[in-house]
Amino acid sequence: MSIRKPALAIMLFAMMLVPLVYTATAEGQPAPPTINTSWIKGDNGLNEHAYTVTFADNASYQIELEITHLRNGEALANEAFISWSSVDGKRTARAVTNSTLSWGDEVTVTVDILSWDGTVLAEPLETSRSFTVGTWNQPMADHEVLLKTSWDLDQTYMTEDGEQGFSLAFNGQGWQMREGVVLNSWELGNGTLTTLENTDDSSTNLTLNLDSIWKNETVQSGVLTSQVFDAKGSGLLHLVTFDGTSESEITANVSQGWFNRSMIDGDLSERLRIEATGDLEIIDTDENDQETLNVTGDISVFFLETWDENGVRKLQHTQFEALADMRLSEDDFAMDISLDGLTVLERWEEGVRTAEKNELVGKGTFGLNDEDDNASITINGTIHDFHVLTEDGLTVIDDLHMDGTITGDAQGTFGIVRTIEESGMQANATQVEFMVNVIHQDTWFNITGINGGDFFDGQGVGATHNESWDYQVVQSDWENRTVRLVWIETGADPSNGDERPENSPVQRNATQPETEEILGNITISRETGLMPIPLIPGDIVRLADQEGLSLLITAESTGNDPRDGFNLHVVNWVGAYENVGTASGSIVDQGPLMGLLSSVNRVLELPYGEGNESANFTESQVVERIVSPSVITAENNTAPSLVELYVVEGVMYGEGGSAGTLVAHISDAEFNIESVLVDLSPIGGEMTVLNDRGLDGDTTVGDNRFSTRILVPGLEVGNISVNVTATDAWGLTATGTGAIEVINQGPRLHALEILPDTGPRGAIMIVNAQAYDGHGVSTVEIDLRELGGELVPLINTNGVWAGNFTVPESIVPGQQALTFVLTDNLGQRTFTTHWHADGMNTSLQSIYGPHHISDQVMEEISINVLNTPPSITNPGVLSIIRQEQSRIVVLEVPISDYDGVLVARANLGVFTSFTSQDTWQTMYDDGTNGDEIAGDGIYSVEMQVRNSIPLGTHEILIQASDVFGEVSPTESLAVQLTKDDGVLPGVEGSFISTGVLVGLLAVCAIAGAAVIFVSIRNRPENQDGEDRFGFK
Repeated sequence: MSIRKPALAIMLFAMMLVPLVYTATAEGQPAPPTINTSWIKGDNGLNEHAYTVTFADNASYQIELEITHLRNGEALANEAFISWSSVDGKRTARAVTNSTLSWGDEVTVTVDILSWDGTVLAEPLETSRSFTVGTWNQPMADHEVLLKTSWDLDQTYMTEDGEQGFSLAFNGQGWQMREGVVLNSWELGNGTLTTLENTDDSSTNLTLNLDSIWKNETVQSGVLTSQVFDAKGSGLLHLVTFDGTSESEITANVSQGWFNRSMIDGDLSERLRIEATGDLEIIDTDENDQETLNVTGDISVFFLETWDENGVRKLQHTQFEALADMRLSEDDFAMDISLDGLTVLERWEEGVRTAEKNELVGKGTFGLNDEDDNASITINGTIHDFHVLTEDGLTVIDDLHMDGTITGDAQGTFGIVRTIEESGMQANATQVEFMVNVIHQDTWFNITGINGGDFFDGQGVGATHNESWDYQVVQSDWENRTVRLVWIETGADPSNGDERPENSPVQRNATQPETEEILGNITISRETGLMPIPLIPGDIVRLADQEGLSLLITAESTGNDPRDGFNLHVVNWVGAYENVGTASGSIVDQGPLMGLLSSVNRVLELPYGEGNESANFTESQVVERIVSPSVITAENNTAPSLVELYVVEGVMYGEGGSAGTLVAHISDAEFNIESVLVDLSPIGGEMTVLNDRGLDGDTTVGDNRFSTRILVPGLEVGNISVNVTATDAWGLTATGTGAIEVINQGPRLHALEILPDTGPRGAIMIVNAQAYDGHGVSTVEIDLRELGGELVPLINTNGVWAGNFTVPESIVPGQQALTFVLTDNLGQRTFTTHWHADGMNTSLQSIYGPHHISDQVMEEISINVLNTPPSITNPGVLSIIRQEQSRIVVLEVPISDYDGVLVARANLGVFTSFTSQDTWQTMYDDGTNGDEIAGDGIYSVEMQVRNSIPLGTHEILIQASDVFGEVSPTESLAVQLTKDDGVLPGVEGSFISTGVLVGLLAVCAIAGAAVIFVSIRNRPENQDGEDRFGFK
């Protein structure tokens, strides 16, 4: 055994005993006490300004305690109240002073021990502690650090209606910088937002991918002066609603979701915007699970925007537009409805409704089969037009046109035509006048025959006709809107009347939307409050300046926390939230970063919603980089370098045509870049600072990709080189060069007129246009080639490009966009169907440059092509010989139309077959029914020439409709029916004189008119006098 080993052990044991011997016996002196903050909640609910003095043992002590409290260099009077106790076998004294703390105060606590364990000390033992009152996680010295943060806010719980949930997750970088008394902090990253809500009759699920979450706070002299939280993203909205046997489902793609909450100088603002498109489906079933209702549609616009300011709703804009097809079927009934337009729009600004629109446009068909006592009927109906429109709170359109036929063992017709006939002033029952719409409704129900059964409650053959005039106030928000009702009814139970209802109208104004907290009362801040800088082990501090988020922290031990390649000296601490939750971390206690959290972990519950619910919040945050003060020596520092320079959008357009994000990727081993500058003078700019702090186009904090937004206001074109200079904290610089590709922007139209802009095919239209390009405009042309025309050049005269074009024969009727081709003097072409309506906006030119043409208001270049009806070629007087036997003669008439003939028909008059019940007969061009050649444009119909038809001239009417429903005027053809010898009686000295013949024709005309009049009265017509096929 080595002799040295026991000797070394004895020496180490003796060294361990030295402190004990000294504490107990060294000149009879006690060990110095420790002084810790005890800023905890007092009886009044506020933090006490108190300190705990902990002694080395449990002996008795007599002390003098002095608290020097300076504010702005002046001492504050205070008085301390001391209470004694024993904790963990050690004597403690807790001193509570009557002064209050404020950010920036300087405090010194001095303790003099006068006696110890009953023995008066020869010299008082003095211990003191000095610190600055700062704010949690806010060092007093100027600094700049980068942070890495991830947090998750989750609320998931079960109710009797099912699972409910709210989740918000974030990952990103942060940045904190102090300059003087102003401390700014930023966080930028991305995340996800998910909400789930189930009720007894609905389920709503919203999932957003937030590609940008931004948070900024500014603290001045320890006081929070501004806070901004901003989130943007896109995702999916799924809504299912249950109503008995009906299930409605909306699946919407959210193209833009934006939420912003800001507090600036005490003013709280919240803004929300959601834009989406999607699909609509509604299904209803009967007790046998057979589908009775099916609605499918496309949601073209779903838009919601709100803005609340200090609890007052300043703006709300809601807009919904959709198209849908509906099929309703049950037993022997079926209905098909096509909703061509469903629009809901409402906008409120400062409590005033500035826009409102509700419109429903549709049409469709329906049918019913019914049986009774071995009899049956079929009802077929057509909804030609259903159109309701209110705009700005006024009823503008109220149209309904439907009719139908009854066939089978009962025959008849029915219909309704409803429209606003006129508007004007009308008195109500109390003779007060109001502006009203006179809504005229014409209803008829005609039974023309009954062969059996007991249909329509036994109503027999006859006609019922009702006309009513409803005088409704124009205000769509009012109630009891009818101030006068006039009606006339004929039929089995005739009646008429003129009434003015009592208590009409009831005036009701639209209700202003109320403010709603989008995220409930969830705070988006963290705990904060005053703290001593530096913090030392044993300190207890209640951080209570964030409402609803008080944290009591206890400092435990010191240690080292490696960050950014360096060991930060820290104090480790733990804490408990007053609601539910814990936190722990480490805080710097040495150097200029004293008071900065180097790491922190939080797990807590936050109050949420209106039902005293709570959400779980977890967070992890660490210091990732120390920018300043520098922890790198000059000897260890290396110069930065430019890795690459690029434009995020790929290219730029000259003449202020586009804005882009310029990024300089800088490499620096020590991560201490102070500034990055780019010289944009080659593209008409100036020396510009780039940033890596999530500002001005930068997407990620601290990724060494420095960014700025740029544009090219001048006429530069091609690959243009720019110089970049990067400088680090020690003044070392690096320069590099990169290229920006600038595309020549083609000419732009900024003034345009087309006269006329409405006309049929073959019409000539005059065009006057003005175009601008910084390089000069070479040509302006109208490209009609895709519309069946040619490339039409315009001539420049004193800056106005003028010309004319002919509307092509093959163009489709309706609104048609025109394509303009513009070429500048460098050969750059622009193909456009729009022109810049606000043109040379001087205010925007001051930003984007003198060559900028505003595109904020773009108007489509279009003309309205009128549809012309089919053209019927009258063959002149046709001569037909009446023979002894009845025979079939084919009538041939040339009919043409640009768009194609959909229907051609003929009223053959006396030549109509006895077997036909229709007045109008279909004409054919398909090689059947007497037509010789299919598709030759000659339409044929078979006439029955009977030997009983009187000799003479007879009229045949021809009418046609094209594929767009345009109906031609009725064309009258004369048919001369002669005997075999071809002589017309009464002409050229025959049986009657010409005068007698004229008289007979007049009588026939009167009789024919009477027949037509009776026919019209008994045939359902729409308000334009057209039948259900659109014919007159």
